Amino acid sequence: MRSARTVVLEVAYTDLVSSQVNLVSTGGTYNYAIDTPISADGSPHITHLGFQFVMNFGAGAPATTSTLSNLISSIRLKVGATEIMNYDQTFASVAGATVGQIGVMAQKVGGVDVITEYVNSAGDNCILGELAFPVGLPAGKSHRVNVQITLASEVVWCGVAFTPGSSEHNLCLTYGTSTEATLYGSRQDYTLTANATRSIVIFGKEGWNMLGILSQSASANDRITEIRVRNGAFRSLTTAQWRIINGTAWRSPLRLVQSAIGGAPNWSTGQAGSLFVDLRRLTAGASAEMLVSCGAVGETHTFFPIWVAPINAKTSRAPKQTAKTVDSTTKAVLNEGTY
Repeated sequence: MRSARTVVLEVAYTDLVSSQVNLVSTGGTYNYAIDTPISADGSPHITHLGFQFVMNFGAGAPATTSTLSNLISSIRLKVGATEIMNYDQTFASVAGATVGQIGVMAQKVGGVDVITEYVNSAGDNCILGELAFPVGLPAGKSHRVNVQITLASEVVWCGVAFTPGSSEHNLCLTYGTSTEATLYGSRQDYTLTANATRSIVIFGKEGWNMLGILSQSASANDRITEIRVRNGAFRSLTTAQWRIINGTAWRSPLRLVQSAIGGAPNWSTGQAGSLFVDLRRLTAGASAEMLVSCGAVGETHTFFPIWVAPINAKTSRAPKQTAKTVDSTTKAVLNEGTY
């Protein structure tokens, strides 16, 4: 006779954490902290963390041409003692039918960068936008999440100012099962000379595999002509070849905004100035060594590394300050009275 067996199903769900940050018009920087709820259904992980914005324009008619990420200038995201993201935009790119720089990163690693326009029950024109990233955090405990996010002017972005008292920002948490934790490295700038090739190194992180690198120009132009990853590659590949390798040009094009309310989205098989270099998950701790060729216009070019590590894997700890002092109130008083 077979014994009974209990099967526990892990059901993914999405939770909106009401940080209720009231937005001010024409841009601003917001600092806040929240505690993540512990999983309510046994889901082991927070798979994605999203920045969600509800913008109310009243009777105004926004005319958006680009995704939400074009409205975001910088993000600092820290979970406990771990810095998940430290992003700074390389140039102001709030207008135009493009995906924002950080939106390219989000879309290429399985995140979300989307807006939807709608009319609410009061007849106001609204936009709901979300920018989300895979994180892979344990959901069996609460995490202290610290956020600093800077927005550009929504007037430049969509042509109309939103109503501050009716517009807010919240965090969106997706619960489920992850196999990897993900970190998004700070920007690393290199000066590229016109019609020349430079050797650069994007340093690895102990215990973490470098999954890929977002290569970002200082303008919406492809200044780089070729990149050779010296970690095994024999020759350089053009930007067009990299876009085929990373799927942008054939399998997973970039999602642009929809053509109208309720309409189908538009797609892009390559965005000038932005290039995701798929490193196929380098050995943990390894640095990416690249030969980068520049075209006729030189510039300061930026690279953003993305690292992954298996959930619960032993990864590197933050550097420690090793000099130690021993405090004594008595000693301090005696020293003050000694001559």
